[in-house]
Amino acid sequence: MKTTLKDIADIANVSLSTVSRALNDSPLIKVETKAKIKEIAKELKFEFNAAARSLSSNKTGNIAVVYETHIDELGPSLYINQLFVELRAVLEEVEFDAIVLEAINPKTGDSNIDRLLRQQKVDAFIIVHDHIEKEVYENIKDSGIPFVQLHLLPRYVERESVDYFFADNTKGGYIATEHLIHQGCKTILTILPYPIDYEEFANRTLGYKNALKKHNLEFKDEYIIPAEFSFSVGHEIFEKHLELINKADGIFFQTDIQAFAFLTIAKERGMSIPKDLKIIGYDDSPLCKAITPNLSTIKQPKTKLAELACARVIDLINKKDLEVVSQTVVAPELVIRQSS
Repeated sequence: MKTTLKDIADIANVSLSTVSRALNDSPLIKVETKAKIKEIAKELKFEFNAAARSLSSNKTGNIAVVYETHIDELGPSLYINQLFVELRAVLEEVEFDAIVLEAINPKTGDSNIDRLLRQQKVDAFIIVHDHIEKEVYENIKDSGIPFVQLHLLPRYVERESVDYFFADNTKGGYIATEHLIHQGCKTILTILPYPIDYEEFANRTLGYKNALKKHNLEFKDEYIIPAEFSFSVGHEIFEKHLELINKADGIFFQTDIQAFAFLTIAKERGMSIPKDLKIIGYDDSPLCKAITPNLSTIKQPKTKLAELACARVIDLINKKDLEVVSQTVVAPELVIRQSS
């Protein structure tokens, strides 16, 4: 027999209205009472009607996670997909569903954000996109629906007024380069992804330069090598920059996927890593421990970022600390493996 609100009310020894309010997270109900009612509902496998919740609390239970179109491609998607998994896990713990979609409908060219606003299908936005126009942000603000920025900083709005959470990419570039220096490297190249012009890569490059400067090592513009953001980049790097690679003793790849490609071709060419050349990547993809040699890398703080973004957006949904702008930059970590 299907469990009803009355069943829960009888077991909890409270009124029907108390059960309904508790399942709607009403502030009128004590925290202990809400916890008790929710536990009973969980034990009875009671599924609270989302439509009813929407009518009574004006909440849909959905949060939109908005990303940029080319993140679907293999290169950018390696890290972003891991971040999305973390987001879903955190939201599911608090009984919210993530609607993951591109900012622009690839078929029609229309704004998916504007569509969600018109349809009133979400309670908030988590934006993983840095090219959204100012007008779109204004539409979100005018709707009263909260949003936070994650991983990528907005380009076209004043950042001081935006809740954001992202990794310290300058520090990441610095500690990656300094690790190679500590391993004895004197001539260090960095592989910069193109044609993507994310600010995160400019900051990683800045960290790379800062580390060289601090340790009094030579920097030349040619040490920064732009290369395709893909797994097929290995041949390109060797064919176009072989002379420079032969002079180097360390390479900082600003994404793991480019390092994977390079290690594959290096092995084919008889190069010994890390004896001939020390390599470090960036992101800490699960593949880092699968490739030979295992890839040293910079671990992105994806779990922490997901937790911070979700906690903040839920506070905003619940009208908590609206007068405060929450902005957090999280430090990445060095992970040392066989390649360095």
